[in-house]
Amino acid sequence: MALIHRAILIFEREDSTVHVLTKIFIVLVSILAVFLVPLVVVYSYNEDNYKGKFQTAELQAAIASDALQAAESRHAAVVGRLQIQLSELERDKADLDRELTNAQVELRAVESKLISAESMKIDIFGRLTILASATEASQLIVNDLLAEVRDLRNNGVRIREQNTELDEALRDMTGQLQVNVAARRALEEELQRLRDEYNEAIAKVADYTAIYGTIQPVAVSTFGGIAPDRDLDAPIISVSRSPQGTYAEIDAGSRDGVKVGWIMTIHHGGKFIGNLRIEKVDLNKSTGIVMLEDESRAGLVQVGHGVIARAGRD
Repeated sequence: MALIHRAILIFEREDSTVHVLTKIFIVLVSILAVFLVPLVVVYSYNEDNYKGKFQTAELQAAIASDALQAAESRHAAVVGRLQIQLSELERDKADLDRELTNAQVELRAVESKLISAESMKIDIFGRLTILASATEASQLIVNDLLAEVRDLRNNGVRIREQNTELDEALRDMTGQLQVNVAARRALEEELQRLRDEYNEAIAKVADYTAIYGTIQPVAVSTFGGIAPDRDLDAPIISVSRSPQGTYAEIDAGSRDGVKVGWIMTIHHGGKFIGNLRIEKVDLNKSTGIVMLEDESRAGLVQVGHGVIARAGRD
């Protein structure tokens, strides 16, 4: 400011002939000189300062460059390792992708098998249901068959017992049949003998009739019976006596044609024992009252005596 003021005083002492523009130029130069000096001082100061800073910055830049190169080296090493790891990871990823693909294929196969297994399970469950029903039905059938087998076994036991009884009865009947056959043969022989005696009696009656005349017949009604309508021979199988009379049971009945009221002849060994009037007839047996029984003449009626019926004769 002092310099400007001095320049102004100089301008005032100068000749008035100095041009105004020159004055203005001088003032401006003075003003610039005033302003430029501090700027130069500041610039000089700043230049040294900035130079130190620049050198420091260059040093720091060199250090940073070295650090950057070291970092880049480390980064390159890390990148290399990472590339290697990335390659390995990519290979692992490829392997995992293949394994995943295979696993997916296996999964689809397993899902398909699972679906098949589910359908098979449903089918098996249905079959098991049918089998259970069939088993229950078969169990019922088996129980029924077991019951039938038990019944058949019991029936078999009863049948064997009945067969045993029938065999015994057959043996008894066979024995009785043999006895009856023998008795029948004896009766046939006795019948033949009686027929011979009857023929002899007829001959004697004829001789008697020729000498003494016709014999007056005894009316059948005398005995209160009827004449048989067929020939029959039967044995007496039982005899009972009471005050009302003697009753005999013969081995012949309605099956043989015997009727109530028949008058039959009782004989034994060709002897006339008496007459039998039938009063009761069953299917195989008949019972009658004994008439003309005379113990002193021919003996009493007994079991084993024979009974004869002749058609039309008492």
